[in-house]
Amino acid sequence: MTAEHETPAGEPEAQDEIVVGLLTDPDLPAALADHLGAVLPDELGERCGTGRTWRVEVVQDPFESMYPDYRNLVDKARHHVHGTRWDISVCITDLPTRRGSDVVVATIDEQDRVAVVSLPSLGGVFLRRKLRALVVSIVEHLAARGHDGSAATAAMRAALSSNAGRLVRPAPDDTTVDVVRQGRLATPRLVAGMVRANRPWQMVLGLSTALAGAMTGVAFGVLYSSIWALATSLSIPRLVAITVGAISAMAVWLVAGHHLWDDGNGSMGTRPPEVRLRNASTVTTVVAGTTIFFLALFAIAVMTVFVVVPPSYLAENVGSASPRSYLTIALMATVLGTIAGAVGSGLEDDTTVRRATYGYREHERRQRAEHETDNHTTPIRQFRRD
Repeated sequence: MTAEHETPAGEPEAQDEIVVGLLTDPDLPAALADHLGAVLPDELGERCGTGRTWRVEVVQDPFESMYPDYRNLVDKARHHVHGTRWDISVCITDLPTRRGSDVVVATIDEQDRVAVVSLPSLGGVFLRRKLRALVVSIVEHLAARGHDGSAATAAMRAALSSNAGRLVRPAPDDTTVDVVRQGRLATPRLVAGMVRANRPWQMVLGLSTALAGAMTGVAFGVLYSSIWALATSLSIPRLVAITVGAISAMAVWLVAGHHLWDDGNGSMGTRPPEVRLRNASTVTTVVAGTTIFFLALFAIAVMTVFVVVPPSYLAENVGSASPRSYLTIALMATVLGTIAGAVGSGLEDDTTVRRATYGYREHERRQRAEHETDNHTTPIRQFRRD
């Protein structure tokens, strides 16, 4: 379709309207896509010059329909958006994708103007800025090919490459291009992105039974003077050791008690590298969540100790009422609370704990793929720059 506006000479000038569709997984990808939908029309209008108008449509539709074969993700994405009126389609998923030892940030079909972006490949920080730069470059690249029928300019390809690594074409006559990251930091960055998508702090907030047990342990540590004497007599290395030990104990308890470790059995042909990747993200997520849990308890314990224990009474029992004494007692109380919380976490529902892991997400994908219906529809949110 076209839109018209008046030129300085008073003659109408036709404008091409380009519709960009963003198809996203739920949760974090959907939230980031909504932001993109609001800012892309203006940014594309500035980057690509006059003569075009841009409309962005955002659709949330889980990529479970693409399970279990992730190697042909672009083919399935192309089929997923078939029948839409989109000129350019960008699919944003929280699935990690790799080609051998390379991390695939995006795969672009230049002929059909469809791209799939793997959100975890962008790492765990500054996701909004990174995703925005990458998607703008992809759309600019695909729009240039479709506008004049030739390859994108070298400047566009350089901009796309600088945003996310380098461009790799699987075969000389292939219409798809992979945007890949290589090197020793590529896989750790991918794991960090998977952990960020898991949002470990949400797992901690759901551990109500563990929190109840932890608060009981903190109260015990704050109120008993024998624990004060023990805490203030410990050296810094010992305090560090028991802190690390408490966090590790709770993390191991969560992983083992709720069967979070994926041994690869029954994974429908999942390759061992993918299993190792999920396990690495699961363990990192649990450790990060447990650390957040510990820090939150410590903040509560510090406030409680300062409020409940008078300086004169503390000095009478341990010989000093310095800030260090208060902090040391709070730390010991937190260690006790964390251990009590680990025991309490064994009573949590498995789903509550496993929801933040990629193993559980894969299980959800299998279930949704089995129950997916042909008449499933999703709402479209439209953003437009005139």
